[in-house]
Amino acid sequence: MEPQTCKGIVLLDISLRMLHISKQPWYGKPFIRSFQNLLRNTVAGKLFFNSVATPESVKNILSQCYHDTSAVTDELVQCILQPGLDPGAVDVFLDFICYSGGPLPEDLLPMVKCPVLVAWGEKDPWEPVELGRAYGSFDAVEDFVVLPNVGHCPQDEAPQLVNPLVESFVKLHS
Repeated sequence: MEPQTCKGIVLLDISLRMLHISKQPWYGKPFIRSFQNLLRNTVAGKLFFNSVATPESVKNILSQCYHDTSAVTDELVQCILQPGLDPGAVDVFLDFICYSGGPLPEDLLPMVKCPVLVAWGEKDPWEPVELGRAYGSFDAVEDFVVLPNVGHCPQDEAPQLVNPLVESFVKLHS
């Protein structure tokens, strides 16, 4: 919206927003809204949060999205878990998992007026690279880079691949 404030954008394994309400079949929309209301407006949401805001659950979730599970260390688990123990974290978590509206990346990218680099983990189990490749066709996207043998969190899992990409992009556009 304000292109003068940005010289470039780097996107890493962006959310495809597969649970977005517009991507759901008509018959599923009422169920999604009902489920979201259940989580937000009853004790069920807090109970669900409490079940996942544990070291074991966080480690299990990270082990699903990291291709190299050796990168899922106790330190990483604590770094992700700690903010979840702060006051208000339940509300933030529920807002995140219940967010099925708002603009989609494919709606926003045509409006971008600066160069964009998209990098995607080849082994991302949550946001498949095959679907992510579509973002490489937008006018603002200069390059779509597939990061080999990397999962959903390339900045953590493979900084040796991500950091040089980011550095090169910043140098090129600064």
